[in-house]
Amino acid sequence: MGISQSKRRSCSSRMLESPQDHSVRAGFTLTELLVVIGIMVMLLALALPVATSLREGNRMMSCRSHLSQISQAIKMYRMDEGGVPPYYIDPDEPYSVDEEGVETNPPEGPGLMQLYYGGYLARRESLHCPRDVYAEPDSEEYFQSYIRRDEDVASDTELNRYTYLSTRGVTDRDDPYYYRQLQPAEERAVSPRPVMDPHWHPSDQTVVTWCSYHVTHVEMGGAGQYNVLFWDGSVRRIGEHLMRDEEVGPGAAWRVGYTPEPVNGDNGNGENGDNGDNGNGENGNGG
Repeated sequence: MGISQSKRRSCSSRMLESPQDHSVRAGFTLTELLVVIGIMVMLLALALPVATSLREGNRMMSCRSHLSQISQAIKMYRMDEGGVPPYYIDPDEPYSVDEEGVETNPPEGPGLMQLYYGGYLARRESLHCPRDVYAEPDSEEYFQSYIRRDEDVASDTELNRYTYLSTRGVTDRDDPYYYRQLQPAEERAVSPRPVMDPHWHPSDQTVVTWCSYHVTHVEMGGAGQYNVLFWDGSVRRIGEHLMRDEEVGPGAAWRVGYTPEPVNGDNGNGENGDNGDNGNGENGNGG
């Protein structure tokens, strides 16, 4: 009888202790926790660049979509008005002085915003690049992503640092870049004005505008990429060296072009192997 009670007490004791012992055995050691944390950190480090690349790629695609909408709108505007939305320097206006004491005379006119005012663009947001995170929403600058002054590009004149202008100031018809402007220019002593000519037809390789906000975030072949809108409606990636380096590109960003037929491979100068213009003005001397 005593032996039987002793056995029951022993079994009962083990039953009471087993949950505690089981919980101890189910836990992780410090080494195991450190290994798990290390694996999670490595996976996170691998995932972040991929997520960032996808986000920047989506922003660039949205920018290209906006530029395509602008291209369609500007063609319809030209059919109605005989020219492009006005945006040029008025030589009759006095120069102003900026915060650094430099005389400046920025272009005047509604620019591409006229496409929205006139009903050619359904959404004002189409004038804003999603990579432009610097301007305050609904501010004037917020909708000037594609008519801004680009300080980093190569330029033959200070005027042509602006991404969009009604005319580039070329008045000589024998100049290979004469037809590479949206409108012909009236020759003036101070600053050229665009001429309204309903029969004018820019070259297909005429640069309408460009976007530089992606250049430090999207690379191809080791070169940061610009989105460039051409008159034929194509939006192409052009390498930053062609847009900025006078010794590599055509000497001015507004003169950059593209290879008409696609070539195999991509050297980072332009999308699908488009290697830009060599500065000689091919395909730019006819309407």
